[in-house]
Amino acid sequence: MDFKDKIALVTGGTSGIGKKIAEELLKQGSKVIINYGHDDIQAQKTKQELDNYKNNIVLIKADLSNLEEVKLMFEEVKNKYGKLDYLVNNAGTNVDSYIENFNIEDWNKVLNVNLTGKFLCTKYAIPLLKKSKSAAIVNIASRLGTRPCKEASAYCVAESGIINFTKCSALELSEQGIRVNTVSPGLTITPLSLNGWTEKEIEETKNSNPLKRLGETIDIANAVLFLLSDDASYITGQNINVNRGGLL
Repeated sequence: MDFKDKIALVTGGTSGIGKKIAEELLKQGSKVIINYGHDDIQAQKTKQELDNYKNNIVLIKADLSNLEEVKLMFEEVKNKYGKLDYLVNNAGTNVDSYIENFNIEDWNKVLNVNLTGKFLCTKYAIPLLKKSKSAAIVNIASRLGTRPCKEASAYCVAESGIINFTKCSALELSEQGIRVNTVSPGLTITPLSLNGWTEKEIEETKNSNPLKRLGETIDIANAVLFLLSDDASYITGQNINVNRGGLL
């Protein structure tokens, strides 16, 4: 897999899965634009942690649910690099609530960031991706896109929408030579994913699947880099579950 001097944009790239994807691309020699939405402190921390690659990093703050901020982000990418080889639509959020109690503001927030944000980024990335000979998009969804759960209806709806949006995008963009795929992680260890879990719950979840462990961010990053690479040049419109053979 040759990523040297490729131009990649990773949304939600200052923590968790997005940060690991950005880091692995940087290790392979890519130039990476790392998008983040709100947390300036975390963004600077990430920049410091990736200091060895500082000449290949651009940080851009943009709320992906805001059309004008998305447009400005891609204008900055255009002015800096003139093209884009890879788009990793990773940014997402969640609000837990039962349907009866779900307020419309929280519902809209989850749908706007997780689903509409990926649409906007894809839309404005297309003119830049067209200039690449190996353009690819990977959308990060979730296991809950195909197996919903209680108290997360907005998130489940958004994630299933991402999977189908990927299929629509793959059909349309194949004519432009742009491949589009989804990676749906199972439960993955990140700073936020296990917040509120007890040790007993964690152990029970580990033991409920064939590989007897939780996912790590590198597991997801490896799948993403494969799908971006020319090794996956005949793969498009697919949803790859990275879930250790389990359901959660």
